[in-house]
Amino acid sequence: MADADDIRKSVGLGALAFGAVATLTPRVFAGLYGLPNEPNVRAMTRTWGTRTAVLGAMALMLQRPEDQRRLMTLAAAMNAADSVLVAGSSGLSKRTRVLGSLSSAGFAAALGYGVRQ
Repeated sequence: MADADDIRKSVGLGALAFGAVATLTPRVFAGLYGLPNEPNVRAMTRTWGTRTAVLGAMALMLQRPEDQRRLMTLAAAMNAADSVLVAGSSGLSKRTRVLGSLSSAGFAAALGYGVRQ
């Protein structure tokens, strides 16, 4: 069974990887989620990617357990909110809503589980 530190590291690496892909290859990332290949979508994808990569790096760099727990709690809440917001967004394709909400929900669930360990 994974402990909180294993979860923190795994989610941190996952966020770093997700963010790097979104930042460096926004067309690929947006295409996977069924988003249009438009300049404004690519720009927002990169913006989201840098935020996500920085949070992943922070998760890996924090040393004090109380700081790690705070970040995990906030990141779980952020991902839960993202999941609800994407799922309820009108104008997005079903594919975008489903994949976006499920990936955010997965991060939220893993982090929530880690916080409770």
